[in-house]
Amino acid sequence: MKVGLNEWTLGGWRLELSKGHEGAIQVAAELGYDGVEVVYDDANFSPDGLSREDRKKLLEMASSHNLSIPSVATAVFWRFSLASPNETERSTALTLLRKGLELAADLDADNLLVVPAVARNEVGYKETYNRALSSIKEAARWAEDVGVKIGLENVWNRFLYDPSIYEKFIEDVESDAVGLYFDVGNVLEIAPFEHWVEVLGDRIVMIHAKDYDLNNRGPLGFRLVGQGSVDWSGFISLLKTVGYDGFLNVETPPEFMKPLYAISYPRDGIEAARLSLEGLRKFIK
Repeated sequence: MKVGLNEWTLGGWRLELSKGHEGAIQVAAELGYDGVEVVYDDANFSPDGLSREDRKKLLEMASSHNLSIPSVATAVFWRFSLASPNETERSTALTLLRKGLELAADLDADNLLVVPAVARNEVGYKETYNRALSSIKEAARWAEDVGVKIGLENVWNRFLYDPSIYEKFIEDVESDAVGLYFDVGNVLEIAPFEHWVEVLGDRIVMIHAKDYDLNNRGPLGFRLVGQGSVDWSGFISLLKTVGYDGFLNVETPPEFMKPLYAISYPRDGIEAARLSLEGLRKFIK
């Protein structure tokens, strides 16, 4: 297995990357990571801001540092839900998804992280499920065309919280281009990670590595790798039994260490990346 550096770890949720993607690649190389998970948004780090030539240069820079770009991530689907009953919002989400797939393909990334839906009180479960499914089915065709997998991430979106239901959703998409982007830190509050790997182990396309403290539950319970309640030795061993040998992308922004007002970028982001890598390397040689 290999360890990747998600850019939120360096720049926080607001993506404070003063030296851009190039800076993230440089830090990842200096710290000893195997790759970088590029993050995009719909503002300063929009895919529209990266030309084909820019993408080629990023790929060449990563390669020159013996790094790969295993995946691309984004948080845009929290703001623009793929299950929204608002056609304009849903169309925007699909446009951003397609741009993400194209970016991933240009960076030789294996997959794109996607939040399948964000549940809303005023929208029924069946409607949420069906709209999300329709969106992902459409996106799956694009993913097949460009040779990139869509990794549906388990997040705190109040939707698909049971591994068997998650498996059914993926099956209903009816495409080998769609799998599970498994976040072990996210799942700990919901269920034992063992249950998810048991049911969905053969559908895992990528993994986010973050920790979670069951003694300090809620949004403030997330921790750097090795500083929470995740049984990392057991988790890595379990992944091996289901044949997973890909990347674990460290997603531990400095917000996991300090309140937002006390964070200094890029210093605290680099420290979060260093400490989480040290924690994970104890279990991945």
